[in-house]
Amino acid sequence: MSKNVMYLILRSDLISLPDWTLGAVFTQIAHAATACIWTFRDDPNVIAYMMEMDSMHKVTLKVDDEDSLVKISERLKESNIDHKVWVEDNMPVCIAIKPQDRSKLKPIIGKLPLYK
Repeated sequence: MSKNVMYLILRSDLISLPDWTLGAVFTQIAHAATACIWTFRDDPNVIAYMMEMDSMHKVTLKVDDEDSLVKISERLKESNIDHKVWVEDNMPVCIAIKPQDRSKLKPIIGKLPLYK
């Protein structure tokens, strides 16, 4: 069984923006996850993750705003962690991190709260 996890990081301020319904906000997670899986589809971790499709593990974390999301993306880039930043209406709204072992990610995203 793979221990690869896909982390999604969503801006919590989106729900307070005009014209952003709860459904529209949650759709951003789906967009980011799908784009990430497709972008890294040939990666061994992604292949292992998708081979166990019925037991995929995803965790959704939150950040307060666009600046916080961009800073996380920069830290991921500096650490050579593959991820996809989903942009909607010309603004970054969600990050999907390529499925992988969570231990590599803890120093970067370990203190982010769950999106509840």
